[in-house]
Amino acid sequence: MERDQHSPRIVIGLDGSPGSTHALQWAIDLAKRLGAEIVAVHVDSLPIYVPAPMGIVPPAETPQQRADLQEAFSTEWCLPLRRSGVRYRATIEESTPTGTALIEVALREGADMIVVGSRGLNAVTEFLLGSVSHQVAHHSPIPVVIVPPAVRVKAGAKPRYAEVRQPALLPVP
Repeated sequence: MERDQHSPRIVIGLDGSPGSTHALQWAIDLAKRLGAEIVAVHVDSLPIYVPAPMGIVPPAETPQQRADLQEAFSTEWCLPLRRSGVRYRATIEESTPTGTALIEVALREGADMIVVGSRGLNAVTEFLLGSVSHQVAHHSPIPVVIVPPAVRVKAGAKPRYAEVRQPALLPVP
């Protein structure tokens, strides 16, 4: 797909969570200011086969569950994009791990930035459950923005030391 050489491209990971919804709104606001295109990505993890007493049992994702996921992604999760008027495309990728898949899509799309939401977990819980945002931030060769959960961004609250409400907007070459 051809695009204006001065038009930035933002890849955002969506999973239907409040954190990804908040990050999407942040990305939409940025895209409007920059005239950017957004590529919305959901990564559907590949099946993990679980050992069972009588052999290996694959997880049971039915065609209906897959269709329901695609429907939710296109009609619910991407609804703010449709309403915003921002140029966007949406894709579901099948891969594992999620962070690596987001980076691969961003590189393939020639993205200038990856935006992901944060669940706001504490360090121990994040370590045990894993963190897509940390995986992307540590391994991406292009800039990454991790948008904190909306509950941490309280209207009227005084900023704490080193807290940034809105990142500085730098020109994108």
